[in-house]
Parts: sequence; C-alpha cells; structure tokens
Amino acid sequence: MRRAPRSGQFQIKLTKYLFKIYALTNIILCFFGTCHAQGVDESISIEFGSKTLSLDQPFVISVVLSNAESRPSIIFPEINGLEKRSKSATSTISTVDGKKIVLQTISQEYFASKAGNYLIPEFVITVYGVRLKSEETMVVFSQGNLDGGDPATIENEGLEADIEDINEGIFLSVQTDKKSVYIRQGFALRISLYISEDAPVEMEFYQFNRQLQSILKKVRPVNCWEENVGLEEIVRRKVKIRGKAYTEYNMYQSRLFPITSDNIVLPSISLDMLVVDNSNAVNVERKVVKTFKSKASTVLVKQLPNHPLRDQVAVGLYSLKEKLSSELVYPGESVRYMFKVEGTGNIAAISPPVIQANSSFDIYPPEVSQVIKRSYQNVIGEKTFDYFVVPRKDGDFSLARYFQWIYFNSETEKYDTLRSSRKLQVKGEDYKLANFSLSGSSGLYDNLENLDSSKETIDFKQILKDATNAIVIVLLLVMIWVFRK
Repeated sequence: MRRAPRSGQFQIKLTKYLFKIYALTNIILCFFGTCHAQGVDESISIEFGSKTLSLDQPFVISVVLSNAESRPSIIFPEINGLEKRSKSATSTISTVDGKKIVLQTISQEYFASKAGNYLIPEFVITVYGVRLKSEETMVVFSQGNLDGGDPATIENEGLEADIEDINEGIFLSVQTDKKSVYIRQGFALRISLYISEDAPVEMEFYQFNRQLQSILKKVRPVNCWEENVGLEEIVRRKVKIRGKAYTEYNMYQSRLFPITSDNIVLPSISLDMLVVDNSNAVNVERKVVKTFKSKASTVLVKQLPNHPLRDQVAVGLYSLKEKLSSELVYPGESVRYMFKVEGTGNIAAISPPVIQANSSFDIYPPEVSQVIKRSYQNVIGEKTFDYFVVPRKDGDFSLARYFQWIYFNSETEKYDTLRSSRKLQVKGEDYKLANFSLSGSSGLYDNLENLDSSKETIDFKQILKDATNAIVIVLLLVMIWVFRK
C-alpha cells in the first residue's frame, strides 16, 4: 500500500488547523457579540433639548438613565462658542405593579453670547464605563427678547449681598443666597474663585482635587440635609458683579436644608493657586504658590412658630393637585384617589397627608412616587400619594374631611393646610343593581372567587437574559471541544 506523500499530509493537517482557527474565530466573535449585547445598557441615552432658541434660553444636553438608584458623575463636553452654566439632576421614583422604578436625568445648560448657528460636533460621554456617542447637530440662537437682562447676571443677583466691597481683582468667596432661614428651609451654598477681567495675572489651579476635599470637609454643615447636582469639573463663566466683569470659576454648589435650629457657621477657607511671577527678571517666568482666603459667614436658623406639628411639617412653597377616578360609586366599589404635593422645598422629606380616622371608608396605604429636580437655584418637584378608597356606606362625602396636609409656608411665614376639594357620592345597593349593566364596573371584591391568584406575570426581560446566558455557556463548551479535537 502506498503512503500519501508528506506534502499531502501536511496540506490535510494545515486545512484542519485553519478550519479550527476559523471556527474558533467565529465562536469568539459570537461570544463577544453576545456579551456586548448583554453589556450595552439601552437604558442609558443622550437627549437634546430644543434646537431653536433665543439668547436668553439655554441649549440643554441630558443623560437619561433608567433603573439607576445612584446618580453617576458625568462630565459634559465643551462646545466651541457656547458657555456652560447651570447643571441640574432630576430623579423620578415610581411604583408599577409593586416594582420600584427609578429614572435619573442629568442635564447641562449651554448659553450663547451672540445670535447665530452653532454646530454641535459628535461627542462621547462615559457613564458607568459605557461610552455613549452622540451625532453632530445644529443649534440656532436668535436675538430674541433680552429685556430681562443677562441670565448670568440674574443668576448672581441673590449672591451679591454676600460679597462685600472688593478692592482686589481676585477673591475667593463662599456665598449663600440667604442670611437667615427657618429650620428645614433651603438655601444655596456656592464656592467660587473670581478673577476680574482686567486683572494682570496668570494663574492655574494647584492640586485642586486634594484641596477641594479638604475645603468641603471644612465647609459642609453636619446639621443640614444636602441636595447637590455634583460638580465633576470647574465651571468657568462670565459674570457681572456691581457692573464689573469677572470670570467665575465655580468649584462647588448645593442646596442645604437645616435639620436643627443651630446656626450654620461657614468658616474661612483658603485656596492655593500657582501664579506666574516675572517680577525678578525680564522674560523669566517662575510659578509661585499664592493663597486666597474667603471671609467667614453665618446663616441664622429660626425655629418655626408654636404648633402641635412644628417638628414634623415640611417648609417651603407647595400646592395641591388631585384626581378622583370616579365621583359616583356604590358601597364596596373601589375608587382611586391621587393626592399630589408639588412645589419648592425638600421634596424627598415630604410625609403623607394626615388621614382622619373614620367609619365611612377603608383607605389603604398609598403607592408613593416622586419627581425631584435639583439645581443650584432651588429644589423643585412633586410627591404623589395614590390611594385606593373603598366606601362602606352610602351618602355624600367631602374628601376634605379625610385628606389634609399641613406645611409651613416660607413666603407668608405661616402654617397652611392643603385640603381636598373633591366630593364623593356613594349610592346604595339598589343603584348598583339598576346600573350594573350600564356602568360595567364591579366592586373590589366582586368575582373574587373566580380570580386565579396562582398566575404569575411573564418577565420577558428576565427570560431574554437567561437565554443569553445559556448561549454564552454553549459557546464556551463548543470552544473547549474545538481545542480538544
């Protein structure tokens, strides 16, 4: 028997080897493709605000995250011709079918100094290690109506009272927008370095992150609830103080809510900067460390007037929105009632309305949802309490007797109460039988014996995730088998 030539055996082995490499390459590509499909979080996206604006309106870039309990640190891009200003963070918490859903939106505002078309180039924002790419777009700013003044100047009006007469062209400031507040009333805190535009000096920040942590440890009051957007970078912007042009380097900003009646003491802080010194020789530059200090200040905290709920009520400006699913029901039929408190204040700390004990209704614990927008100017939002109410007997009922929410109005400096304005009419058994075929509604307990409580809702997202994991395991097993052949 003749043996195959060695060259033929070599070709056969080479073919098998190449086939293994081809199969292995395809498995690896499929494996990484599957992992990428799992890793790419489609719940994170970049959104743009309006692209046709006037000069007094900001162009807004937002990062939206679904099912995110924590708020990530995000650095938004620098855009040529536009100036970064306010940043805000909005969190929405709701409950759907007993499951908590959290939506986070972090937004950055950009202002234009003159009218025109501005090209927003494509950029990348990294969130939790995921690179989000945005395509380029065009934004148009028109002259509009600037009678209200420069937004940068308006933003600093509340802070000018905290900046005393400045003789130097450079100063460090710890600013608040209020000199006195009630307990649980919010006030703004801001740390900035100001450099006059005509100041003949060149400088740069020196070991900034280390210095900032030391500054915040010293400044942050321990007896305050803090709501901050988070500054991951120094925000530079043009401002005017008493008609003089400055460049502000904003390092930190937040809203603080005193939780005790102790006064808020903001001590003097210092910031080291590297300053170019060329005074010793012509055309010879050397950098020296120069320290800038802020002035100490105090925010007076006032106790609320006497009231049985003085230590519990919220402080701020609030209003009520409500909704009743039906104003005409029969005993035993459930009705849904929404009690929504919205306004300015510490939204997260809002407690449910006081429910008066009664024998006319069964009122079940509410589903609670909230929307909070945090910015330097204020904390605004809404908190919704969604109740199921089941009447026990017939009659005409004013819900104001059962639902009320007491708070302290920081503007009028008086206690106020939000009461329901809705009325509920409950008819008896005869009304139910006569109108059952017309209304098509049923009571909370009707047909209860026919309900199948063993049925579970199908979680398609979990099924897809399990299937993807199974595919990954199969690919790994096939890869091991190819290597062993």
